[in-house]
Amino acid sequence: MGIGPSKTLAKLGNKAAKKTVHGIITALPGSRLLERFPVEDVWGVGRKLTARLGIEGVLTAADLFHADSDTLRARYGVTSARTQRELQGIACAGLEEEEPDRQQIVVSRSFGKEIAAVKDLQQAVATFAQRACEKLRARALQAGGVWVFLHTNPFKPGAVQYHPSKAFNFVAPTVDTREVLMVVQALTKAMWRQGYHYKKAGIGLLDLSAGNVHQGDLFAQVDGRSQALMEVMDRANAKFGRGAMAFASSAKRVRHGEQRRPLWAMNQKSLSPAYTSRWDELVRVR
Repeated sequence: MGIGPSKTLAKLGNKAAKKTVHGIITALPGSRLLERFPVEDVWGVGRKLTARLGIEGVLTAADLFHADSDTLRARYGVTSARTQRELQGIACAGLEEEEPDRQQIVVSRSFGKEIAAVKDLQQAVATFAQRACEKLRARALQAGGVWVFLHTNPFKPGAVQYHPSKAFNFVAPTVDTREVLMVVQALTKAMWRQGYHYKKAGIGLLDLSAGNVHQGDLFAQVDGRSQALMEVMDRANAKFGRGAMAFASSAKRVRHGEQRRPLWAMNQKSLSPAYTSRWDELVRVR
């Protein structure tokens, strides 16, 4: 946990707290904590701005804190000036009591093991697509398009790199997982290339709009059972747990009484026990 008088300071405190035993750090303006962080670790400072600030000798969060405000604003704009004021303890980014409307929903994961087979890759994106559609319906939204991306491992020295992405627009906005699955499977197969080992994949639902706003299409046939089917699936998963009802193309399949772990699943070696939601992980007192 990071605590501070501004969001930027709280985020720096959070970064520092992850390396401590007690796990709580309070970041105050002008504290020596700012000297420990390079300027690229400051919230709101991107790669290009980091390079430009480095030329000026601004290398750490403390350097940005002490930089001349007028020069900073004139050369790098109002956003950089606000970032500096945040480091100085002046809150410029207010807390959002209500979440703004989503423009897109993205579900992506880094794989525990690199995968090369197209069937494993399609299974992964199908699982992500199902989860994204669940989030979509939970927010009473509908998607006008879908985006799929694949990544090889950029941190593997000497490995051949490949980072494709493709998008598709639906004829009419949809909440039907079946429609999304058909598209993401086709896009994944079109992007897959033999000989590459993929480390990450993800899907995004685009052009989101309110689920109660519908515009008919002269040539598109509307399946009246679609909404009812999705509601049944969502109610079943809410009652019996996520994955209780799923599509066969995803990894949420139960065989012989237990769910098989897919090849691409995350390692999660340091995952905290689910003390309150799994019987087999309850604390045992001897």
